[in-house]
Amino acid sequence: MARIRIPGGVPLLFCVLFLFLTACAAEATPTPQAVASATPTWTASPTASPSVTPTATSTPEPTWYQPLDESYGRMAYRYGLVEDPDARRYATLEDALANNGNFDRLPILPAYVAIMGEETRDGQTFYQFNYGWMESSKVKLFEPSTFRGILLTREVAFRFGWVLEDTTSVNAEGTPIQNYRRYQVVHEVPAVTEKPGFIAVGADEWIPMDKVAVTDTSMPEDAGAYTCHFIHVDLSTQVMRVYHDCRLVFATLVSSGREPAWTFPGRFSIQTWYPFMLLTAPSWSTSVYYQEAVPDFMTYYGDLGFHGAYWHDDFGKPVSHGCINLSPGDARWLYTWTEEWMGATVIISAGE
Repeated sequence: MARIRIPGGVPLLFCVLFLFLTACAAEATPTPQAVASATPTWTASPTASPSVTPTATSTPEPTWYQPLDESYGRMAYRYGLVEDPDARRYATLEDALANNGNFDRLPILPAYVAIMGEETRDGQTFYQFNYGWMESSKVKLFEPSTFRGILLTREVAFRFGWVLEDTTSVNAEGTPIQNYRRYQVVHEVPAVTEKPGFIAVGADEWIPMDKVAVTDTSMPEDAGAYTCHFIHVDLSTQVMRVYHDCRLVFATLVSSGREPAWTFPGRFSIQTWYPFMLLTAPSWSTSVYYQEAVPDFMTYYGDLGFHGAYWHDDFGKPVSHGCINLSPGDARWLYTWTEEWMGATVIISAGE
């Protein structure tokens, strides 16, 4: 194929004793009088102020990652879904305005289409596709996923990952602590006890393991001793990691193939790059799909590859037809990285 290039003190009981001694004015020649002995006044002995115990102040943890910049997720086109079997795709805008017979229909429904232009005439709005025009009422617009992976800024010794669905953490006794959102980044911390089936995200705070996809920064065993620039996909966790100079630099969630179109493990390399690709099911496939302008397609074996998936937001679970689906932002980053490292090794592991 031809190559196309484009993250308090104790309040000081200031026991201030004000001893007010009042003196009376004397006559010029005083008559001696018995002077009453003053009753001794109790004076508090100086009390040593207790030393103030320093309050433990948590030291901010050095930043270990940064989210991928949102600019990676900016799309070249708007996208929509066509499901109406009566939707007509006219050859020209004039044909659409005339509502004449110069039209065809999309070959497969539902169809995901890329909108490259928009025109409103006589109160009617039409969308322009790569080929043809369609009345806007036949197209359901949607927003692609904004999920993005993370760039590692330093090596860490703990496991980390993403919350796969909204959940609530608990303590060792099962008391709820706080809510966690889907796709929220978490990392494991030392715990005061053990709680089987959970991962500790605080000294006594736990999240169910089945609600989190976790990984770490270690070199995968299947990378081998002499592989330092590579992409690693763990099918069991649906996590992709990218290594540069034997150091983890990027990690994210993916969506691999689901039954019956499982993504198969193996060792490959990036072969070709396509900024946009029309994806349709081959004649022998049991799947049916039509997806226009799929962004940042990178093949690694035949027609299989990594690419952006604008039509779903199910990263972290197998949903594809065999390829490795990435969020649009992650696909853009990987496309750029693989162009700099032509022929980058791809390791797809079955995991545990």
